Amino acid sequence: MRSWFHEQLLARAIAAAIWTIVLQVPLVIGLKLLFSGHQGLWNSLSLFLHYGSLFSLFMIPLCICGFTFTHLRCYKTEPLVYSTRWAILKQLSSPSFLLLLAWYCNICGILMNAYFGMTVPFLGSMSTQCSDRKAWCLNEQHLFGIFFGCCLGVCEAWDYFFSDRRLVKVPHVQLTIKVAVRSSISLLIKKSLGVALKRYFVYIFLYLLFGGYVRSYILAVTRLTLDEPLDTIVTLINISLALRCILIGSACVFTIRLCDLFFQLYEIKPISFPIIRMADETSPLLHEAISSDTTLLRLWACRDWNILAEQSAERRSVIFSVSQPGNHPHNWNNVLSAIQPQCLHFIALLKGETTASKAESKKIAAPQSPPFYDAFTSPVRMRSMALASPSSKEIDSTSPPKSSLQDKIQSKMQEAFENLKRKPIISFFWGELPDAKRRQTFAKAEPIILLIEGLSHFVAASFVEDKYGVVQKDLPEILCMLLDLQAAVEQRGPSTGAITKRTEAFTSSPTDVQLKHRLKRAIKSSIYRIVVRFQLHILNVPLPPTQKRMLEQYLEFLVG
Repeated sequence: MRSWFHEQLLARAIAAAIWTIVLQVPLVIGLKLLFSGHQGLWNSLSLFLHYGSLFSLFMIPLCICGFTFTHLRCYKTEPLVYSTRWAILKQLSSPSFLLLLAWYCNICGILMNAYFGMTVPFLGSMSTQCSDRKAWCLNEQHLFGIFFGCCLGVCEAWDYFFSDRRLVKVPHVQLTIKVAVRSSISLLIKKSLGVALKRYFVYIFLYLLFGGYVRSYILAVTRLTLDEPLDTIVTLINISLALRCILIGSACVFTIRLCDLFFQLYEIKPISFPIIRMADETSPLLHEAISSDTTLLRLWACRDWNILAEQSAERRSVIFSVSQPGNHPHNWNNVLSAIQPQCLHFIALLKGETTASKAESKKIAAPQSPPFYDAFTSPVRMRSMALASPSSKEIDSTSPPKSSLQDKIQSKMQEAFENLKRKPIISFFWGELPDAKRRQTFAKAEPIILLIEGLSHFVAASFVEDKYGVVQKDLPEILCMLLDLQAAVEQRGPSTGAITKRTEAFTSSPTDVQLKHRLKRAIKSSIYRIVVRFQLHILNVPLPPTQKRMLEQYLEFLVG
C-alpha cells in the first residue's frame, strides 16, 4: 500500500511540474515582448537560438522541479495549530525551516538570473564594459536584481512554511484542473504583482544598509572595478531598474505560486479505490485506505467514499450486495468497520477534552474510605483495635520502605519546575495558548466531514437501493453516532479564548475555525438528509430516549 501511495504521489507531482513548465513559455515570451520594444517579435523568435538563452531556458525547469520536491517533503493535510508560543519559536529555529529558507533563497536567485538572461540580456551578466575605459566593470544592477530574487525566495519560504499554502485542502466545489487554473490565474497575477511591489520597497532599504558589504566582497572575489555604484537613494530610485525588477520578480512569485496551485490541484484530484480485490489489482481497497495511517491516502479515500455515496449508483450496488452463498454483507461491513472507528475516535477527542479534567477533580476530591465490610462487619478489624496480633506485625514489617533520597530529589525538582512555570515570562512562552487543544481537535475534522456526508448520502440511497437490508440493520448505530457527534461538537463549539473570538469575527477565519463551522453544517445536513428520506419511518428505528427526542426535533424541522 505504501509503495503504491508513493508512486501515485510522485506521478501527480511530476504532472504538476510539467504543466507549470509548459505555462512558462507564454510567460517568458510575454516578458520578452514587453522589454524588447519594436524588435520584440524577432527577439522572441530568436530567443531559442542564443546559447545563454538556451542555458537559462534549461534552468527554469530545474527550479520548478526544486519547488515540486519541496512540496513533496513539506505538504500538510491538517492545518497547523501551535499549543504554546515556545512551539512557534522552536519552528523558527528548526532545521527544516532553515533548510527551506536556504533552498528557496538559492532557487529564486537562480530563477531570477534565468529570467534576466532570457528577457533583459544586459541584466543577465555580472560583468559589463566600463563606460569610460576599455575594461570590465561589475554590473551592479545584475547583482541588485539577483539579490532581490533571493529576498523574494526568503519571503516566499516564510509565507509557505507558516501559512496554509502547503495545506492540501478538499475544494467545496469539484472543478476540472483546467477550469480551476483558468479561474485562478488572473487573481494569481494580481497578487504576484502586489507582493513583488511591496517587497521591492523593503528590499531597497535593506540594500541601502547592507549592499555595500556585499558589493565590496564581490569586488574582492572577482577583482573587477566599479563603474556606477548603487549606494545612494538617488541611484537606487531608478525607474527603469525598478520596473524590470518588479515585473521579473512578480514572474518569479507567479511561478512559485503557480507551482503551489498545480500541486494542490493534482494531489487532491479524485481517485477511485476498488471495493473488491481483483486478480491484477495493486491499489488498496476502499476500506483499507480509509483506515490507513497515511494522512493523505486517508483523505483520498474519504473523498472517494463521498463521491461514491453521492454520485455512483453502480459502485453503491457493489456495497449493497451480499455474498453467495451465505448472504453476508461483507462489503458493507468492511466499509462501516473502517468509517465507524474514525468517527468514534473524533467523538472521544471532543468529549475527552471536557470530561477528563472533571473526572480527575472528582477522583481527587473523593475521600479514600475503606471497604464497607472492613468498616463494620469484619471481625479481624475489630480484634486488631484491642490487641496487636503477630499478623499485624508482619504486615507492618512488609510495609513499603520510606522514600529514598532519589525520590526526594525528584519531588523537589518537580516542585521547583512547577514553581518556575508560574513565573510570568516562563508562563508566557510555555503556557498553553487560548483554545489550543480545541483548535487542534477541529483541525482534524476534514476527513470526518467527508465520511459523515458520504455516510448520509449512502443511507439515504439505501431507502430504495438496499434490496437485502444490509444498511438498515446498522441504522440505529449510525443515527446514534451522528447524534452523539452533534452533541459533542455543540459541547465543544463555543470559544473560550479572547484571541479565538476575535479571529472568528473576521471574514478570513483560520482554517480550523472554518472546519469547525463546516463540521456543524455537515452533521445537521447529514441528519436532515436521512430524516427527510425516511420520513416517519425513522421513528420505528430503536433508539435511546435522548436520541429519539433529538431525532423528533429534526423530523419537525426545529433544528436550525
